Amino acid sequence: MTGRLLLTNARVLRCTGARDERPAAADVLIEGDRIARVAPGIEAPGARVADLRGATVLPGLGDAHTHISWPLDFVFDHAAVAAAAPGPHLLDVAAVVRTFLESGYTLIIGAGTTQPLDDLHARDAIGRGLITGPRIVPSGPMIAEVGGLGGDGELMEVAADARQLRELVARQCDLGVKALKLFISGDGVVPEHPSEDVYMNDAMLEAAVAEADRHGAFITVHARGSASVAMAARTGVRIVHHACFLDDDALKALEARRDDLWVCPGLHYLYAVVSGHAAPYGMTPDRVEASGYPRELTSQIEGLHRLRETGIKILSGGDFGHQWTRHGTYAAELQRYVELAGMTAAEAIHTATRNMGPAAGVETGEVREGLLADLLVVDGDPTEDVTILQDPARRRAVLKDGTFAYLNPGIYP
Repeated sequence: MTGRLLLTNARVLRCTGARDERPAAADVLIEGDRIARVAPGIEAPGARVADLRGATVLPGLGDAHTHISWPLDFVFDHAAVAAAAPGPHLLDVAAVVRTFLESGYTLIIGAGTTQPLDDLHARDAIGRGLITGPRIVPSGPMIAEVGGLGGDGELMEVAADARQLRELVARQCDLGVKALKLFISGDGVVPEHPSEDVYMNDAMLEAAVAEADRHGAFITVHARGSASVAMAARTGVRIVHHACFLDDDALKALEARRDDLWVCPGLHYLYAVVSGHAAPYGMTPDRVEASGYPRELTSQIEGLHRLRETGIKILSGGDFGHQWTRHGTYAAELQRYVELAGMTAAEAIHTATRNMGPAAGVETGEVREGLLADLLVVDGDPTEDVTILQDPARRRAVLKDGTFAYLNPGIYP
């Protein structure tokens, strides 16, 4: 018989998409791994009942730019992680995915692994019930172009032309990778590869997109400059990471793809670096200034306002795991959207919920009949104060597949 669970005495934030959406009193009936009904006063004889005592139920959160390879104590030494012994390293990975889940994140999209099979191993172990973690749309090693950022091949796979890129995409997809990340721009933190640099070309990206699509996978890109963003949009890329600089051509290209493209800015990372949070870890003021990040932050904030005005969908996520963007602080991205990008708290939450499911191809993101019962229960109203989602003490429970995957031991000892 299908298990039934009734969440009562709750306030439900359905994440319908309304900018001024607020939680409303309702019960949630779960049958198996799906939401069966959302309404006040549900009667469900024989169901297990959980009285939430006025807490807010919302969809489980999602992060579209994750690096679970980076351990909880990661600073900036990617080479050391790549060279770590596989056994201890996978224990670090297990701790990271547990942290995502306990932080209210039930869905993550990989944005590149440091040891090649990290996402795949973690996904499989979670699926077998060996470790606790979110749903993972797995990535593999990031892919660079010869001569571009990462083109030395030390931490990324490297392609010289469309044929080689297609082969790399096919090889990763054959292993089970579903989100393949290409580096098509520079990054000012590496001065010899400034953010405005453009790597690869339309033919390479079109080949990668076609091959990924053939395997039921999709392409994401690191694209900071306008020209790289425009190229990503016109060639069929699904997720554009960063998009720090947006000129009219880039915005026009993005707008043409508004139905099947998402932008994942990673705003909090830029904010944290520019605000000096990384200074204790070697990102000195001079290094930050040389990176061009202050200019990028200003430009990205302006761009986010324009994206919002034109209805281009935004995803929450971005390079969490450094000591200045520590694992477990993922919802700080939502706070920056409210404080800097002009979003309402509900809009910010939608970037981690209703926008995330379709981008990942997973039936989640709303508290709605028929969708997967991946839910977060918190004390308080996050549409009044989105920082509630960063407070572990307010996080009562996380449900995944209709069962309690995490219970706050401070509330339910």
